[in-house]
Amino acid sequence: MEKSEFIESILNKMSLEQEIGQCVVVGMSGTVVTNDLREAITRYHASGLRISPFSRIFRYFSDDKAKKQELGDDFVPSMQKIAKQGSPPYATPERFAEMLNGLKELASRRSPAIPLHILIDQEGDTSKDYSRGGVVQFPSNMGIAASKDPDMAYRVAKAIARQMKAAGLDVIHSPVVDVNINPDNPEIGRRAFGDDPELVAEFAIAMVKGFREEKVIAVAKHFPGRGDSATDAHFACPVLNVDDKRFHEVELYPYKRLIEAGIDSVMVGHCLYPHIDPDNISSVSRKIITGLLREELGFKGVITTDSMTMGALIDKYGIGEACARALAAGADIVLMKAENQWRGEMFYTIRKWVEDGRIPKDELDGKVRRILGLKYDYGLFETMGIVDASKASEPFSDPVIVQTSKQAARKAIMVLKDDLHALPLDKSEKVLLINQLNTVKTPNDLYDHPGFFSQLLEEEWPGLQTYETNFGYNEEDEEKVVQFVEEHDRDLILCTNFYDRSAKPHTYVKTLIDKGYPVVLITNTPYRIKGTGGLLTEAPTIILNMNLTPEGYRTTREVLFGRLTPEGSWPLKLYNPFNL
Repeated sequence: MEKSEFIESILNKMSLEQEIGQCVVVGMSGTVVTNDLREAITRYHASGLRISPFSRIFRYFSDDKAKKQELGDDFVPSMQKIAKQGSPPYATPERFAEMLNGLKELASRRSPAIPLHILIDQEGDTSKDYSRGGVVQFPSNMGIAASKDPDMAYRVAKAIARQMKAAGLDVIHSPVVDVNINPDNPEIGRRAFGDDPELVAEFAIAMVKGFREEKVIAVAKHFPGRGDSATDAHFACPVLNVDDKRFHEVELYPYKRLIEAGIDSVMVGHCLYPHIDPDNISSVSRKIITGLLREELGFKGVITTDSMTMGALIDKYGIGEACARALAAGADIVLMKAENQWRGEMFYTIRKWVEDGRIPKDELDGKVRRILGLKYDYGLFETMGIVDASKASEPFSDPVIVQTSKQAARKAIMVLKDDLHALPLDKSEKVLLINQLNTVKTPNDLYDHPGFFSQLLEEEWPGLQTYETNFGYNEEDEEKVVQFVEEHDRDLILCTNFYDRSAKPHTYVKTLIDKGYPVVLITNTPYRIKGTGGLLTEAPTIILNMNLTPEGYRTTREVLFGRLTPEGSWPLKLYNPFNL
């Protein structure tokens, strides 16, 4: 049976509820299957699951501020996951794959049988939804771009994808193709390849090729461009005021190239673009999704939204209406990660909009055809996505994957300055390491845990004193770190100043630099974040390593001891404080 005939045979058997379900990806937090998740698959016919394995329940960005909706007497609430925050049970890669297999098997019993697809963020550095049991990890996109070699992006993508497929993970919300021309961008930053549209396009195309060859669906984001912003869309609505010429030359350029190269899916972000649609946020704007992406740029693939739980959107519309508006605007899939009552409100509202004609039935059919077609193209109907769970961790020891990780790590690190002449470190000196515990999506096993960098240095340096702090701002740390330094004489102070958008930057590193202490700054971003985070150019010695992963930490250690020469190049064109 040919593809089109097969898709039509499935579509003709689907109820309205089943069609709506294919247009929704729901969230799954943790490692344990709950009844509300089973309901999302069986009652609501969800198309896929976006996993968040490091928390027992998804933390809503704007739960208490979301606009309340009026619901009809025929509304039947969905189940809720009423759970406390905390760490979920640890699951080995094999057990996790087995659990996902069970969910896919549950989906296979639907009639008609439509495979469930599993989606993750795996951008590198601190963005890693899959990292248990020795998963081989990689630098951020900007760290990969520091190689100046698009082939590196291609090989990294293949390595990531091979590990994903072994675990039963089908879709990756990558690459990030925002052109990060605003150094003050708190959300994108090193997640982008850089600030040059041509470079972003070249590396993104290479990465998509690698994902596709390993049968992982790539989703380019965040259309139509979030690189020129100083606002995080998770909490408020960014506004991009630019003229059409600049917009096409910078923000849209990578998408034009990716569409020419055959990208299968694009994610629409949450931002206001007044020169196109002054009234609607991009994820609910028909002018942007249908007018610009579909018609003007000619994209024929699957369009998904960014998480619809973001404060930029639901404070204005409420979750159900926001999701319905996104589909009416032209999106094929809405990403709705919340595990509370919003799930039922969303499905209810979407159905009402279809029945009222605000989402035309023929457009709904077109969405479902594209979604089923993509699942067909990537072979999900052949096995329902079920894998041999016993082999989930086999790629972790694959020599090609391991070597690619080491090569990428060497290309993501550079010494920006060494005014202290501190490198290589002298183990006979009295040195203090002030190190953040990296708790950002860290599985806390022996392969990758919050104190991994401390462990690596202490293993071969008996005289090293380590002072560990929280990853982000903590009032107690701010006071006690400086006090400790003042009370204990040291020849050198190693300070990590890592950044992730999930944590407010601390201030003690800048305080120590301002007081004239001999600080060796180690950071994962080329940007200064909110005055005190990231790369502080006034530090006397600076190591930039855009790779907060086990291999990244090992590479930093080797550079500190002079056993490895950094191979990275400054990744930015417009922002270059050291004139490199």
